[in-house]
Amino acid sequence: MSHRLIACAGAALLFLTSATALFASDTASCELKVREGYRFYDISGKTVDDLVQEIRHNGTKWNDGKVYSAMTNWDIHYKYEVACQNGRYSVKSAATRVDILYNMPRLNLATCAPDLVGAWSNYVTRLQSHEFGHKDLAVKAASEVNEMFGTLPSFGSEEELAAEIIKRTEEKFKKLKEIQVEYDHDTRHGETQGAVLLAGSQ
Repeated sequence: MSHRLIACAGAALLFLTSATALFASDTASCELKVREGYRFYDISGKTVDDLVQEIRHNGTKWNDGKVYSAMTNWDIHYKYEVACQNGRYSVKSAATRVDILYNMPRLNLATCAPDLVGAWSNYVTRLQSHEFGHKDLAVKAASEVNEMFGTLPSFGSEEELAAEIIKRTEEKFKKLKEIQVEYDHDTRHGETQGAVLLAGSQ
């Protein structure tokens, strides 16, 4: 069986993939894969104010109606195989994949003022660090889902097993959404981490 959850925390694409075998036991073997990609939108300008206006115009609009300079989309998939022994059903193996897509601004160096490059580099470094925080939260949740597969007891039917998995994963994903919102609230969308071009701007 396979399931997936799509949520947003929230061109040219670049993808990087890594995989980790979390554990293997007599009851279940579990694997976690993480794939990261980037989508960029270009901005340019002669002043910092120009860049801020470009971001406000070309940035990513979220469902709160606001436009953000960067956003991380996360998509968690999981699948598992079922084993049956003596009329009891349990997870034989499981695999979880996290797809991360960073939506980031990219400065057009050919048209921007040279004295903006240093400030922009510092800003983007801190902005990306903030977005990596969103990624880390998603990967941690996916890891916990994978660990859950390895600790599930056996059930009297495959339907009971599936229902328990859905119940536990939905709880985990609901909590993840809440944590992602709290992270943005606590960091003011990266402002407390230095991801600002102007005081008070996003």
